Amino acid sequence: MKLVSILPLLFLLGTSSVYAQNAPTREIGLRISSFDNIGLIYKKQLSENTYRRYRLAFGNLSANFIGSNSLIGFSAGGAIGKEKRRPINDKLQFVYGTELIASLGLNSSSTGNLTISDGNGGTTTYTGSNLLIVTPSVGVGFVLGAQYNFNPKWYLSAELIPSITASGSFGNGSSLYSFQAGFNSSSAGVTGAYRF
Repeated sequence: MKLVSILPLLFLLGTSSVYAQNAPTREIGLRISSFDNIGLIYKKQLSENTYRRYRLAFGNLSANFIGSNSLIGFSAGGAIGKEKRRPINDKLQFVYGTELIASLGLNSSSTGNLTISDGNGGTTTYTGSNLLIVTPSVGVGFVLGAQYNFNPKWYLSAELIPSITASGSFGNGSSLYSFQAGFNSSSAGVTGAYRF
């Protein structure tokens, strides 16, 4: 009789361990920090409540032609980091971590002025013809946020990523170096993601 009452318990333990092995370990979603700043984010679970995160922060290509003059711009950037989660209740988690952030901008102008944004609200203007300005940037971001789990497959998170970055603009015989710390509106974002 004892064997009969133990069998359902063993069955439940066996099925719960099979379910744990099939739990989603990857996540993919969209991160929006403004209407013109939408990026892709991918996360892979390293251990319980610890994830490696890959973020394609932005990509932009522009071309303007006025008569024989042209103004062409390209920029791309991304981040890789580690994220940890701490439960607040059964649906809500506190999220924190760090990211290594990198970006590259290329701007070209056939004649006239070329104004380059430093990504933190400032600009620099170059004057001349046939300008090509290259602007690499590298920095560290600090992830702070909260995540609401709707169900085992879908969640919504809001986070701030204040950062410290160093960049340089090179071209037309000149160099400009800059250092920024803090955060602006593009460091705040909302992410909707799917687990698989």
